[in-house]
Amino acid sequence: MISTLLNAYGLIVFAACVFFFFITVSNILWLMHTLTIERKKNGPSVAVLIPARNEALRIRPCIDSLLSQDYKSYQIYVIDDNSDDETWNILKSYMIRFPSKFKAFKAEPLPENWYGKPHALQELATHVKENYLLCTDADTIHKPDSISKAMAAAEKYKADLITGYAHHLMPTFAEAAIVPSMYILTMLGMPLYLIPNTKSPLFSHAIGQFMLFKRSFFEKIGGYEKVKHEATEDVRLSRIIKENGGKIAFIDLKDIVECRMYTTYKEAIQGIAKNAYDYLGKNLLILFSGTVAVPLVFYVPLIVLFIDVPWLGQAIPYLKASAIITFYSWVLETIDRRLPWYVPFIYPLIFVNTMSALWRGFHLVNKEGGIEWRGRKVK
Repeated sequence: MISTLLNAYGLIVFAACVFFFFITVSNILWLMHTLTIERKKNGPSVAVLIPARNEALRIRPCIDSLLSQDYKSYQIYVIDDNSDDETWNILKSYMIRFPSKFKAFKAEPLPENWYGKPHALQELATHVKENYLLCTDADTIHKPDSISKAMAAAEKYKADLITGYAHHLMPTFAEAAIVPSMYILTMLGMPLYLIPNTKSPLFSHAIGQFMLFKRSFFEKIGGYEKVKHEATEDVRLSRIIKENGGKIAFIDLKDIVECRMYTTYKEAIQGIAKNAYDYLGKNLLILFSGTVAVPLVFYVPLIVLFIDVPWLGQAIPYLKASAIITFYSWVLETIDRRLPWYVPFIYPLIFVNTMSALWRGFHLVNKEGGIEWRGRKVK
């Protein structure tokens, strides 16, 4: 009986890892396909919307990169979300230097039941008249063809939302040990090629660093109103778009946008805690199940690969194969996303940090009233 159960365990883990490998490869191929899209330098007008809260150290490279776009018809709009640093003074200097291309506004005090970023973007959208809205973060840096590539993708896929993975910079070991967790979803179960090819909201995903909306559809769904109190407003909004019959294309942006999301280990853990726990729907059962599943699927096979565990019997070959397959999944992901070369060798640590961040999110939301982020509490 025990032998049969162990054999079944080995087979299940092997099948799961083969499935994850297939998802990883198929998503890489899809993202490679989207890199072939031709640029579109002329077309409908685009409003670039940037929320900025205490971004004095990072806002200049972002604005400078956006001022150098090769797309013909676009304007840049930035909103100072109640910063207490030099952000507003920096924005005023750009308005003086580039009056025809750049405008900045000060956000109203944050209303009750709104989180900062959704409110800032919703308020900023009321000031623009362009046909498309490109919502991007103040810590992004754009290549000159950023807008033209996104607009070409919007036309090719007839999409109401274009979003995707930027090139995420991770110059330190601490960042490399946690930031790649953002790719785990699309390595384990989200087929990106199904996002533009199905109507189901289950197949929807978005990254708030870069979201290009068709303005007419953005207004149809009420903009950020329905996600005003969501930590993962980007993902929630993508689901709402599909629920309302919209179309989304998730593409590879690594050649046109780069971003360093966090600069310290503590900041990275806090950021992942805020986003990942909310993405799970704050569901304790899912969190507990994941905590049990991760060691069984990823750690036990790795232990068996290097240490003789004879009592596992017939499961051993399947578990060893599973560990090898998982390693190569991370190798491929590392090559595709241009991650630090050593990421495949530390993927167990990435899982440890991810689960730690999830449980930290659970604790902070349920015990301390929310997660501190940019001077505000997020539940």
